[in-house]
Formats: sequence, structure tokens, C-alpha cells
Amino acid sequence: MEGLFTTLLFAIALFLLVSSSVAVDSIAANQGIKDGETIVSIGEMYELGFFSPANSKNRYLGIWFKKIATGKVVWVANREVPLPDKTGLIIQLHSF
Repeated sequence: MEGLFTTLLFAIALFLLVSSSVAVDSIAANQGIKDGETIVSIGEMYELGFFSPANSKNRYLGIWFKKIATGKVVWVANREVPLPDKTGLIIQLHSF
């Protein structure tokens, strides 16, 4: 019984690890993105997600170059009003 429990626990942990690290290239209007998740463009040129600049605890929602080692940020949504911690959640994105 203990072996079955251990196997089941391992399978659940593996599923959560794999499912949380899968990159998507789009989300629906009623989906959200939270800190730690990213959206990667088709072709993997750009990545959208939350980040902190060096030596800062503030969090920003931005787009950066994915293939460049430094992750050069090219756009920031909340430059004037950063989040003070990792509790960020974008609930809905609209396209105009």
C-alpha cells in the first residue's frame, strides 16, 4: 500500500511540474496569467510574463526577447505602478 501511495504521489508531483512549465503562445479572453507563468510567441522570439529588474523586489508585466540570454525587455505594462511582490495576476487581456 505504501508503494502505491509513493508512486501516486510521484506521478502527481511530476504532472504538476510538467504542466506548470509548459509554455503557451496564447490565452483566451477569460483566462489569466499569474506570476511564474509566461506566454511564448510562436517561433519563440518573445516571452510575456512578470519580472523583476536587477536589485528590485518590484514586479512588472512585460515582454522580452526570449532567445537573448539577457532577456532584454522590450515593453512594460505597469512601468509607473509596479507590483510590490509576486502576487500579480492578470485576469483578462483584451485585444483592440
